[in-house]
Amino acid sequence: MILVIPVFVPHAGCPHDCCFCNQKIISGSKKLPGADEIADKIGSYASEAVRYGEVEIAFFGGSFTAIEPEAQEHYLRAAAPFLKINGGFADCIRISTRPDAIDEKVIERLKKYSVRIVELGAQSMDDNVLRLSERGHTAEDTRKASALLKAGGFTLGLQTMTGLPGADRKSDTKTALEIASIEPAFVRIYPTVVVKNTKLFRDYEAGLYRPMPLDDAVSLCSELCEIYSKHNISVARIGLQSTDSITINGEESEVAGGPYHEAFGQLVRSYDALQSVSETLDNVLKKHLSGSPGTLTLRTEPRYFSDALGQNRANAEKLRSSFGFEKVILSSSADPGGPSTAKRAGRVVSAESFKPDNAKYEHRLAKDTKAEVTVRREPTGRDSFRIRTDVTAEIVFKSLK
Repeated sequence: MILVIPVFVPHAGCPHDCCFCNQKIISGSKKLPGADEIADKIGSYASEAVRYGEVEIAFFGGSFTAIEPEAQEHYLRAAAPFLKINGGFADCIRISTRPDAIDEKVIERLKKYSVRIVELGAQSMDDNVLRLSERGHTAEDTRKASALLKAGGFTLGLQTMTGLPGADRKSDTKTALEIASIEPAFVRIYPTVVVKNTKLFRDYEAGLYRPMPLDDAVSLCSELCEIYSKHNISVARIGLQSTDSITINGEESEVAGGPYHEAFGQLVRSYDALQSVSETLDNVLKKHLSGSPGTLTLRTEPRYFSDALGQNRANAEKLRSSFGFEKVILSSSADPGGPSTAKRAGRVVSAESFKPDNAKYEHRLAKDTKAEVTVRREPTGRDSFRIRTDVTAEIVFKSLK
């Protein structure tokens, strides 16, 4: 397990105010930290750090390498005593920055202070989208900076956004394919939300910008995760991290519109589970249905129960109503004793296992490894019975990390 100690440097070094950005709101921090403050923050994790296999000190929230070189060294020196190479408890330092703020001198400075992981705010690989978003850099800047960092031995992460001004599903998908071709170690996907006190907010109020609906953002991010998975690129995060200002409801919230949800990543996993199970059930029931659908059992690891069921049991209800099952229940994949459907009331007439085409599900965020079909004769009276077909769909979730 990895412990990431976050030190937020809001808006530091940014030469541009991107149309979507109020970094002081998004980072949840509204002032630049001093050296003592940084040291106190990192030091407060000392007792917790012993429980983790790796500890990283992360400067998030601004364009770190665009700060004055003296200021960069000021921050890095404050973190240096906590590194293991200096007798501390942290393995490395990681930073976030802009693609146009990386050059050979910057790389030399980062190596000097044991920075190992660098995240670039690429956001899009569509130059028109970058221009409309007022990013101040191009897709080629991202390619060049990525190449320099990889050649320098850094672990590269790329941050992307969906639904920016001028973007659509096609351009966001194209961005993911181009990001994948760069071969970063990991990516972050942030659906664009409208934050107050930004140019995007003013455009939104004027009707000049229409954010992507939540359902569309969820389905798009599921598709993008599949692209990255096919290229063996980890997805470190989907959706903005919650802060006090962002999670406040009502008029005090800093979010004015767009697909913000505190559990956005879970929505994506639940969506993918629903699609995967639905495709398998459609195939299974066409070939193996005898009588009427009885009970559907979704079997998965306990930690993924809520993802399989969907928020407020939305997946369970959708599957029940779509396929006509009497009920949908959840079972642990660790349950002993074979198919849970075989334990139900009534005499089992037949039972068989169905394995879908593995290639079809190979790169999904959630994939069905098998479906167990049990046909049972259920008594309805002394001399009457009905035939029920139960299905157990086992869902294996691929880890995002």
